[in-house]
Amino acid sequence: MNPHLPVRNTDKAGEERERPMTETFNYAGESEESWGLQAAYVRQDIVDAHRQTWKAIASAGSFWSDVDRLEIAKQARTARSQRSDLPFNRSYPDSRLNRDTLETVRKVAADAGKIDRLWAKKQIASIGDGPYAELVAIVASVSAVDAFSEALGRPREMLPKATGGSCSGVKSDNATDIGGYLQMVDPWDGPNVSRALSLVPAANALFMQNVSSMYVGKGGGFNDMVWDGPLSRPQAELLAARVSSVNECFY
Repeated sequence: MNPHLPVRNTDKAGEERERPMTETFNYAGESEESWGLQAAYVRQDIVDAHRQTWKAIASAGSFWSDVDRLEIAKQARTARSQRSDLPFNRSYPDSRLNRDTLETVRKVAADAGKIDRLWAKKQIASIGDGPYAELVAIVASVSAVDAFSEALGRPREMLPKATGGSCSGVKSDNATDIGGYLQMVDPWDGPNVSRALSLVPAANALFMQNVSSMYVGKGGGFNDMVWDGPLSRPQAELLAARVSSVNECFY
């Protein structure tokens, strides 16, 4: 992708404009005049991860086209913004995606706590295990980036424009059934959460780049018991457990 490709964004007056991808997620530059001093303390590796996420979802993936990936992101945002509403009170924009795909996007984005094996099996049988893994990675990544902006008190970044590309159809040759909803690579050096989407390597990489920057950061890795960062390992795990509880994460 051309790093200078313009993307739509919103200025302080609320008017949409275009700016280069390299100016997206300009947390530090926005800090004093717009959203508060806290934005100035966002590490560069987090900024880089967010920009890489936007570049990735704007291009074709392993199973979804660039246009479909952006539509998944758009529908996920709409669903997540209504997650506190009862399902029958939610409304969604028209979409090019089929019914089962839309159901999957919306449930993962807004009602993940209600996902069970029977539902997952049905959706995977309908859309395919590779597309399912990639869809989950897109929804999880966009949700994480949006939640980060919300925590800073800034608007959500505008989604990028489609940049083309061809679907590769690549799945891991080493994936096997270890009891999850999807096959995963086994053996695996790391926690289970880091291989949740490893059936599709590109999808797992998309998901984990934000986990690695926002959760682990530069202070240490998943296998390190002592972290040298703003939060200690126990502090980070305590926050993670609380967030997982609020989000009804069965894991």
